[in-house]
Amino acid sequence: MTLNELVYSVIPNLNTAERLVCNTLDSLIESAENPLDVFKRTEQRQAFNLELHRIRMNIKHLLDRYRADVDEIMRKNGGVDGPVIEPDALEADAIQSAIDIYQHVRAFQRGEQRHPIPRR
Repeated sequence: MTLNELVYSVIPNLNTAERLVCNTLDSLIESAENPLDVFKRTEQRQAFNLELHRIRMNIKHLLDRYRADVDEIMRKNGGVDGPVIEPDALEADAIQSAIDIYQHVRAFQRGEQRHPIPRR
């Protein structure tokens, strides 16, 4: 994966998935009549936010290591691919998790998944 793909595809897709999941959970919490449902959805939202935090911390660590290349990509508005990234194990897991979340959310939108949050 190139740095450009991470910056202009993976990260924006994760942001899109986050908005959809959080909006869906917020709607479910607001419309829930049973306190146990509110509790369950609130716990799901907290777990999802924790997972997002883990992903973002590891991606930030990767971007910090490639700071000069990120700056060049941003200056050229994505007009260069930048280097092929070499993530460590935690960064690679975070990238894969971000991709998995987005793919799961897209499948949910198409009706192929019953739940907006992927289970790990």
